[in-house]
Amino acid sequence: MANRNGEIMADHRIYIAGPDLFLMDWPQRAARVQALCANYGLTAILPVPATTLTGPGVTEPSDAAVAAAVFQSCLDAVRKADGVIANLAPFRGDEPDSGTVTECALAYAWGKPVIGYANSPVMPVSQGADGRMLTEDGGWVEQFGLTHNLMLHGVCQEIVTGLEDAVAIMATVLQKSMRKIPKKRDIGFSWNEIIQRE
Repeated sequence: MANRNGEIMADHRIYIAGPDLFLMDWPQRAARVQALCANYGLTAILPVPATTLTGPGVTEPSDAAVAAAVFQSCLDAVRKADGVIANLAPFRGDEPDSGTVTECALAYAWGKPVIGYANSPVMPVSQGADGRMLTEDGGWVEQFGLTHNLMLHGVCQEIVTGLEDAVAIMATVLQKSMRKIPKKRDIGFSWNEIIQRE
């Protein structure tokens, strides 16, 4: 498969994490991310179908067993993906969706690239007497010049301001990772030696 630059790419599967599925325009958002991924030679894996959600847990009460099944489905999708693109905009408060952050952390732990994006305004802060940057609730915010908590920046290879930038970066990251894996016939030493050199 070729990306928008005409370069041949493997069919990389990208899990699309974020709270978008909770929004009423989810079908349109899903269609957009699927089209953007396809433009870059990627296949978007959605957490749920690209339809208006209804049924147990959405438009009617449900139980822990259904919640566990949804959790397992998302877990399996992240595990099968080659990378994760995550919407890290604030959701139900000042921080990113907690489920999205969990999926990012799992992907990172499994050695998969994670690219975040958020086009939301920065949380309002004020400077305290001792130099701390304080939020409205009195908590302080670390001062490292980052858009999100340092742990989330550690998990993500990059956090950018838009979805298309995130997709483009993911395509580049996966393209580079393919080039870095040498074929066994091209080298005169063992894989153990490669590991020891790194």
